[in-house]
Formats: sequence, structure tokens, C-alpha cells
Amino acid sequence: MWAFPPRRILVAVDFSDAASAAVQAAGELARGFDGTLTALHAESFDAPPYFTHEQITAIEKQRGAARHEAQRYLLRFAEPRARWPVTAVVAEAPPADAILDASRQQDLIVMGTHGRRGPARWWAGSVAERVVRDAQVPVLVIRGDSPGRAELFDRISVVEGTAAFTGAARRYAQGLAATFDGTLSSEGAASVRPAALQNATLVVLPQPGVRWLQMFPGPEERALRDCQRALLFVPAT
Repeated sequence: MWAFPPRRILVAVDFSDAASAAVQAAGELARGFDGTLTALHAESFDAPPYFTHEQITAIEKQRGAARHEAQRYLLRFAEPRARWPVTAVVAEAPPADAILDASRQQDLIVMGTHGRRGPARWWAGSVAERVVRDAQVPVLVIRGDSPGRAELFDRISVVEGTAAFTGAARRYAQGLAATFDGTLSSEGAASVRPAALQNATLVVLPQPGVRWLQMFPGPEERALRDCQRALLFVPAT
């Protein structure tokens, strides 16, 4: 069960420009809420079935040394960008699995996306889409060219659907606006205006993300899919 304000924040790191922006945003949130910040890097390696026991043992030793160095590199990457103390974790698992597993002990996931046209590029089958769909905590998805950390919460827009889904998203957006002195506006799901979303610095939507968007007719769905702003998906409480 997640809580607001988020005291335990998890940021996924793949060392890309989008991850750099995500770490900056996560650091801003950790400072604003005096929370803890965990940076997670995940990668998986499965030894080929024809490897001998001796070969697997040798690789395991090499991986142990590489994992230790990866943790040091992760800390050097994350802490200066976050400007906040960071706990570095390197997981040997597929990225989506590692993020979802680690999020069980967190209040918020922050991650980057590489899409050049907003979520349309990662909507089907990507790590970000799966995390948004399956996470039990809110997920903040940051683009590499999202507003800087000082501007991210300036203009927050909530896309409102049915009351059952919208309440938690609205409360979360209100809390962010109050904490970071931002403005708050709302858009009805039946009449989403592309201009309003593009003027926002952060768009807040109720989970269940992809399935929820499928309820919208063409123009509104396209407005959200083509949105080039940071997106925060909030599950119902």
C-alpha cells in the first residue's frame, strides 16, 4: 500500500539521458518530502545451458566483482544528479521485474522513457508500460527532455476519468502542488485538450494507465498518447 507524501522513493537507472532526468526529479521529491532515495539498476544474464559447472562458477566470481563496481558507478551517477543521499542497488533480473519487486518496499517509482513522441513510443510492451500497468504504487515517467527539476511541478494538470479512479490522482496532484508551490488544473477525460496538456509541466492520470486510455475515443486518446510531458500514474487507494 502506497502513501502520500512519498517517504520512500525508487528511481530506475539505465544511465541514459532520460534516467538522468528521472534521478533529478526523484531527488527533488526526496528533498521536498525529506524521504529516502534508492537508485536501482537492473540487468540479467543467463548462462548458456552448455556451460560447465566450472565455467558458471568462474563467471559468478566475475559477476560479483562487476556488480560491486556497478554499484559504485551507479552511486557516482545518481548522487550528484539527485543532490540527495542515495542508496545504490544493482539487481540481476529483467528490468521490469526488478523495478516491480523493489517497489514493494517503496511509495513511488520514478523512471525515464526514451520515446520521442511521448508515451506512444513505449505504450506497448516496454519496461515503462509494464511498470505502469502492474505497479501497486504511483509511477512518475520522465522524458529525457522533460522540464528541469525546478520546473517539473510548476503547472500540474489532472486528467479526470470516473470518480472511482480519479480521487487518488487528484489528491496526489494537490499534495504536489502545495509542496512545490505549483498551480493545479484539471481536464475531463471526455474532452482532453492537447494545448492544455502541452502547457502543463506534469500530467497526472489515474491508473490503470493503458487500459484506462483504451476507454477514450480517438482525439482524446491521441492527445494523451502524443503528450510530451512528464506523466504521473496514480493507482486508486
